[in-house]
Amino acid sequence: MEYSELPSALRADDTDRVNELVKGLYPRLLAFLRIHMNANKADAEDCAHNTLILAMEAIKEGQLRDQERVITYILSIARNDYLKLQRDQREKYLEELSSDYEQYVPPDQLQSLFDKEQERLLEGCLNQLEEKYQRFMQYWFDHPDDSAESVADEFGISINSVWTRKHRLIKRLNECYRKKIKF
Repeated sequence: MEYSELPSALRADDTDRVNELVKGLYPRLLAFLRIHMNANKADAEDCAHNTLILAMEAIKEGQLRDQERVITYILSIARNDYLKLQRDQREKYLEELSSDYEQYVPPDQLQSLFDKEQERLLEGCLNQLEEKYQRFMQYWFDHPDDSAESVADEFGISINSVWTRKHRLIKRLNECYRKKIKF
């Protein structure tokens, strides 16, 4: 089919001839987008429709210089429209990804400040304990994986005393911490 007639058919407002040319051009646009641009079916159809609209408007406005190169001109519009669609989809995806990341992951600096503040408050509570209890809790902080038996040996107390002391001291530290943060 000779598509070089499209500009003159558009200018003459020959809708029958324009429809006939577009009907033959549409599958060619789809094939170009699917094969050469690796577009999926839905994107190819969207771009083909958009391309036909853009091309006819541009041709009516006299933007086509060489009537013999109408197919090259239309394929160029299709390629550019598809690339724009891909860029827009990529930007949208990155924006969604970015907003999802910002929504679920707190900034490291803020978390670091919270951690330091919590440590400072806990240290203040530890300092309110008697020295032997401070050493006991510090030992647990420094050796969290130690067994109650090894803690009992370290402090010369029974295993039951280790658990009782640990439980009571954690309770006191919690109460102190809650008061400090006005919880």
